[in-house]
Amino acid sequence: MDATTINRTKSAIDALIEVQQLWIDNVPEYELSDRELVVLKKRLNRAMDNVRKIYEDNEELMNRAEESLKKENAR
Repeated sequence: MDATTINRTKSAIDALIEVQQLWIDNVPEYELSDRELVVLKKRLNRAMDNVRKIYEDNEELMNRAEESLKKENAR
């Protein structure tokens, strides 16, 4: 994988960690304030965008790897 993919992966993970922290901070009610909901939306969008880009940028490579493994296992 290239540096861009690695950076997107890190960004997606960081965003999900921030989402997790929002939930931890709001246990047990899980009632987020308007500000927290806006932050949640931004973090989830960042994670989804990065995961989508990672998948799209590497889909062909991952499909080839999958096919290679299928052929290998078929032997």
